[in-house]
Amino acid sequence: MRTLFRVSLYVAMLLLAACAAEEGHLKASAETSNINVQLGMTYMQQGNNKTAMKRLQKSIRQNPDNALAYSTLGLLNARLGETEEAESNFKKAVKLDPDNSAIRNNFGAFLCKQKRYKESQVQFLQAIKNPLYGTPEHAYLNAGSCTDNKAEAEKYFRASLRRNPRFPAGLLKMASLSLELKRYLSARGYIQRFHAVHKPVAASLWVSIQVEKVLGDTNLLASQVMLLKEKFPDSEETRLYLQSKEK
Repeated sequence: MRTLFRVSLYVAMLLLAACAAEEGHLKASAETSNINVQLGMTYMQQGNNKTAMKRLQKSIRQNPDNALAYSTLGLLNARLGETEEAESNFKKAVKLDPDNSAIRNNFGAFLCKQKRYKESQVQFLQAIKNPLYGTPEHAYLNAGSCTDNKAEAEKYFRASLRRNPRFPAGLLKMASLSLELKRYLSARGYIQRFHAVHKPVAASLWVSIQVEKVLGDTNLLASQVMLLKEKFPDSEETRLYLQSKEK
């Protein structure tokens, strides 16, 4: 009986050791997988898409349940024009981690570019519902940008600014929408807020120029025109300004 007990105890210890080794191996694989995702992102930022693809594919081989790897690969697929592969990878990512708002926001942005507006809104709104989402202003901004309904767009842009009053992209969107709706004083206010938190860009200068043509601050108009032509001579906004001067 003692011999049988000792054998059983020995077998149990072997099983525990095997389980611990397997758990350690899985943890190491998951950590290595995450490292390769980060490397893939870095290579994407550098424009090295080929190496990024290799890293992300390796990450998935190391951990087939890595939702972030699938989502990042979806972004890379979309960049390369591989729309079917992109959608497939985004769907895998959402299935693996349905509460990940950043993944849903990225998937929504992809669907929006495919002009699948209703589907994109579903993803954006799911992202916003998560109370733990650290940057919901991005999903609100995308939701507003991916609709033809101006009232709905304004609702979402304002929501993005309620979450982050200094959100540059939200301020610029509201300035552009206000200009489109001929709310010139409001547009001026949003552009001033934008320039208080972000250096001028071609789009913000162009909005300001159009606003001041109506409101009549000639000094501000002249300075914005000068900045646009000097800093962004090859931009679409400069082309539009020069074209407007010819009329």
